[in-house]
Amino acid sequence: MADQKVLIKGGVVVSVDPEVGDLPRGDVLIEGSRISDVAPEIETPQGAEVIDASEMIVMPGFIDTHRHTWQTAARSIAADWTLYQYFIGVLGTLGPQYRPEDVYASNLLGTLEALDSGITTLLDWSHIQNSPEHTDAAIEGLKDSGSRAVFGYGEPVFHWLEQDRVHDFADVRRVKNQYFSSDDGLITLAIAPRGPEFTSSVESTENAWRVARDLGVRITVHVGAGAFGQARSIRQLDDRGLLGPDTTYIHGSTLTDEELKRIAETGGTFSIAPEVEMHMGHGFPPTRRVLEVGARPSISIDVCTGIGGDMFGAMRSMLSMQRALDNQSHLEAGTQPERLDITTRDVLGFATIEGARACGLEHKTGSLTPGKEADVVLIRTDLPNLTPVNHPVANIVLAANTSNVDSVFVAGRPIKRDGKLVNVDLARARRLAHESRDYLFESTGMETGGGWAPESFQVAD
Repeated sequence: MADQKVLIKGGVVVSVDPEVGDLPRGDVLIEGSRISDVAPEIETPQGAEVIDASEMIVMPGFIDTHRHTWQTAARSIAADWTLYQYFIGVLGTLGPQYRPEDVYASNLLGTLEALDSGITTLLDWSHIQNSPEHTDAAIEGLKDSGSRAVFGYGEPVFHWLEQDRVHDFADVRRVKNQYFSSDDGLITLAIAPRGPEFTSSVESTENAWRVARDLGVRITVHVGAGAFGQARSIRQLDDRGLLGPDTTYIHGSTLTDEELKRIAETGGTFSIAPEVEMHMGHGFPPTRRVLEVGARPSISIDVCTGIGGDMFGAMRSMLSMQRALDNQSHLEAGTQPERLDITTRDVLGFATIEGARACGLEHKTGSLTPGKEADVVLIRTDLPNLTPVNHPVANIVLAANTSNVDSVFVAGRPIKRDGKLVNVDLARARRLAHESRDYLFESTGMETGGGWAPESFQVAD
């Protein structure tokens, strides 16, 4: 691997690095695990593999900053459920039945799904820590996929319906020592606590932050999620001095402008899951409101139990929703917008470099920058949906789909080539997911076909 050289030649380069810029025709040289050069033309090094990218867009890999990957085997089961039905059906019914092997199967297939669609970094928000064996299986699934990932160590799934349950995060120290003694690996660690909206224990919240900071790892937490978010969670965290630049705040839809501002002032980062937020009643994705407080969000998928798992759909949803809100405000005021000030380039940045920042990985990934690790995606432009290429960034954000993802590299290692995943046993991953789905559905009485749904419940006043 150390001596491997790959020259990606003659593509349209969208670097997401202001200093490198975009190249209408350019080359990207990968040496070992890193990008060594990006230029209009690079002489082919001796022994290098040359990839003809003359009908490709070359870009950094997408970064998904929040996905409950363990739910992959239950794909689409909650497509027509409310947020509260999701809590009962997925967290309350399916989750407690998961065996370690079910967690492994979902994490493996779910991360391969992400890689196949051009997502090279995934924050696995793992609230399925029902036992140490469940935790180990989740990490093994991520490792076996070959992806770059952040393992968000959460709580047992059954805690989410019992707000008075307190979790001490005791096992996370073993996990860090066993799997994350160095930050140099493809997989790093974060703490994923329930946070103040989903627990009645202030002590539990404060303990989670203390553990994370003692270990020197990032925190990722849900806030402003529908009716739960009306608890003024950011004020509670702020009152206890817990806000900080080491924390990513997910959703934020029902946070006040003052709460969003306080997050920005303390250096926090944002993860918006636009499709889930609109489908499941979290509130409107706060894209513009985050920008107005001086921050820039990242983008996440959240749950494939309800939506698709690729970044193309998420980017389109984010931009179309915000433009609809902006245009509607002009219609109501009897005015016309002078310009569209949230652009496709903004959204591509949210899906790449801002995701890297939210994961604490901007020094490693998120842009095609010489010296960074080679997380690179090639987008085919010879298909009807991207021909001709007149606006490469818009092609990526508003026109491309997973069929355009030709090649994917993670730290210089090929994961997908010529439209097919490589170096992975996809048949095994699919078989394990089917076996897991069959066991879980039989154990819980769930049914395929979309006809089964749990009873809902109401949030207590």
